[in-house]
Formats: sequence, C-alpha cells, structure tokens
Amino acid sequence: MVSGGRGLPCVAAIWCSVYGAAHVWWLANPGAPWAPPEEVFSPGRWVAVTLAFTAAAVCSVIATGIGHHRAAPVRWTLVVLAWVAGAGLIAYSYMLAISLATMLFGQADHWGSLLTRAAGMTAGALTLACAVAEQRRVRRACPHCARVHGRSPERRTDPAPRWACLAAYAAIAGCAARVSVLVIEFITEGKPLPFALGFSFGVFIVLLILAGTLLPLALVHRFGRIWPRWVAPLAGRDVPRWLVLGPALFVGASMAGYFGVAGMTAWFLGKGNLAQAPVWKVSLEMFGYTVWGLGLLAAAVSYHALTRPDCPSPGPAVPSPKVTVPRAPRTSS
Repeated sequence: MVSGGRGLPCVAAIWCSVYGAAHVWWLANPGAPWAPPEEVFSPGRWVAVTLAFTAAAVCSVIATGIGHHRAAPVRWTLVVLAWVAGAGLIAYSYMLAISLATMLFGQADHWGSLLTRAAGMTAGALTLACAVAEQRRVRRACPHCARVHGRSPERRTDPAPRWACLAAYAAIAGCAARVSVLVIEFITEGKPLPFALGFSFGVFIVLLILAGTLLPLALVHRFGRIWPRWVAPLAGRDVPRWLVLGPALFVGASMAGYFGVAGMTAWFLGKGNLAQAPVWKVSLEMFGYTVWGLGLLAAAVSYHALTRPDCPSPGPAVPSPKVTVPRAPRTSS
C-alpha cells in the first residue's frame, strides 16, 4: 500500500547508518582488516560517508512523518534529497557489476570490495524505495495500487509513452555504437571477436548484446508485459515484472555509473589507458555505454508504471446524478 508503514524507512536508515559508519572506520583506520580499497576515479571515501548519513537522516525524517500532516514543500524536499542520496550511493557502487563479471570469468575479487559495493548498492536501493513511497504519499496516489487515477496507466495493455520508446531506442543506438567499435577493430586491425576468447566471455557478450537489443524493446512493447503467442505454454499470461525490470535497473545503473561517471571522469582527466586511445573510439565507447544505461533506466520507469498490479478499486467512485422528482401540486379541500 502507498501509505505504507515505518518499517521500510527505518530499515533504510539503519542500513545506511551502518554503511556510513563502516566507511568512517576505514577512513580513521585505513589499514584495518577487510578494509576495501577506495573506488578508482571517485572523489574519496568521504563521499560515501556524506551520502550514507544524508540518506539515513532523510529516511529517519520520513519515518517519523508517516501518518502526520506536513506541508507539501517539506515533503517534496525530503523526496528530492532521498532521490539524490539514493542515486548517489548507487553511482558510488558502480564497480559492483565489474566485481560480479570477474567472478563469472573465474577470477578472484577482493571480497571486502565486493561486499562493500553490494552494501552500497542496497543502501541506495532502499533509499530510493523510501523516496518513491513518500512521493506517492505527496501525490495522493491510490492506496491500493499506487496509481494516480486519471494520470497513470491503468493496465498492462496500455501503450508505453513516447518518451519511454525514445529512451529504449536510444539504448539500442548506444549498444550499436559500442558494438561498432568491435566490428571496426575486427575489420581494420584484425583483432579477434570476443566469441573467440573463450566460452565464458562469449556468453557474457551474448547477454550484453541482448541487454542492448531485446531488453530495451521488452521495456516498451507489449511482448515484454504479456507473453506473445509464440511462447505457447505461457501465451497470454503476464510476464513477471522483475524478470524484465530487474536486469534493466541493474544493467542501466551499472553502465550509467561505471561509464557515465567513472569512465567520463577518467577520460576528461586523461587517466588510465583512455588517453592513448583514439578519440573516435573512446567517444563511441563512453557515450555509447552511457546513453545505453540511461536509456534503460528511463524506459524502466515506464515499465514499472505499466506493470503495476490491477487496482481492486480503480478510481474514485462517481456519484450518481441526483434526480429531482417534481412535487405534486397541492389541492385545496
């Protein structure tokens, strides 16, 4: 329900506080056991501390205000702060996707870094969930389905908005730009295609290409919400929303964070091996990945709204028109 309770913001506040306290400990004791190294191309660990305690404070204020009347500007301020802190925590944990990819290839990663990044990603997700819940309360959304009846899509069969379709096809264009670099290198330099580098890497590339073609289309077209006819056993049934939404959010956030934040920063500062690479190549890779990730995130917002469960009480009841019965004229006796 939209009104919700204090459980989620309380959990978010505690989780973010513990995450921030761990970073404070590592700042004071950089050589402590299990202390992960600072993320590359980030301003420093103090950013994580600031974001974590900001998120904890905002979630705590949201929790104490549930069920009480507050002015709309105050509540919108909390929503904005929660969105900024949550998105910042997710962006700071951009290396989580790389950690998981290295595990896929059988390479050992720093377990402290892996767990810290996962904790940061979770802190950001919890904070964003609090932001969404508070935003729904401010907008006076339906307590049964979280829709604003009359302004939100009411069923899965409703078409995706144009801006979502534009975002999805922008993601496909970003994927095409990135893949074009591989094709150009294969043609001009004779470099092997990724499929020739081993089975695991080939599977990874196939999944990546699907995330840049099939996944964006599924976010904005009917077959991503209702199984099509050619899926005989499931035809006509609802597609589990997190089967599409989960990968879209994870891949989109990882690409936007890793390439849009860290990659762009490294490129502009001339760090790493990006300074020696041709400008056209780095441009296609960095902007391709960034547009790809942002497009997935934007299309996922529309998909999330379109796949909400049906409302058991759609819209406010419309009162029936009042019928006035003319009174019979009075007769004198």
